[in-house]
Amino acid sequence: MNMQGPIGYPPPTLVRKRSGFRKRAVMVLVAVVLMAGGYGVTWLIQSRQAPQPAERPVPPPMARAGTASADMPAAALPDAAAKPAVAVETPADGATVDEPVDARRPNRWYYVPRLGDGPGAIYSRTGGQWSYALACTTAAKTIEIIAVGTGSPGDFDRQAITVGKVRLMMDATYSPDGGGTIATTLPSSHAFFNALDGSVPMQIQLHANRKTVVPVGPEVVRLIRDCRGRG
Repeated sequence: MNMQGPIGYPPPTLVRKRSGFRKRAVMVLVAVVLMAGGYGVTWLIQSRQAPQPAERPVPPPMARAGTASADMPAAALPDAAAKPAVAVETPADGATVDEPVDARRPNRWYYVPRLGDGPGAIYSRTGGQWSYALACTTAAKTIEIIAVGTGSPGDFDRQAITVGKVRLMMDATYSPDGGGTIATTLPSSHAFFNALDGSVPMQIQLHANRKTVVPVGPEVVRLIRDCRGRG
């Protein structure tokens, strides 16, 4: 075959035609790149516009029962040292009877020549049965302080009598007789009896939640003097 061209023209050059498969592959590759770029731009725009999740509030720490918290007022804190309220019974609180037994008057002391092994002084809040007594044992020169009708003190074991600034912690005994009897015995020379001069009443506590105010009459002063042998 003669490939020689006309005179004066260079010989023709063979140029290969691109196949249809290669053209289609290039088009598919371009389409994939464009689609990937479109998805990337869309994701970037949505990520910038998406609202940030709201932060959940952190609940304040709860204060344990019985412990202090910096945000709790002092008045709201439990008082671990709180003591039970103690009712104070005064002589005016004693109920009176219509006709006092043995002509006794309520809230009065009476001197009796013989109460057990010696003289004594008795006190009745109502004018009836006596409530408190001081009984002297002449031979031993001791004075027994007795309270009757007390009921049971339960597990309370800090019975005490206060006179002004003087406080006697009773080494007391309890008996259910007479509606409950609580008593303690001291030498008549005990310093506690010096406070019973009539100027200040006694405050007697036999139960954890109750105290009783008892006046000190001249009969008590007389009994102490007689029991000490100074009558």
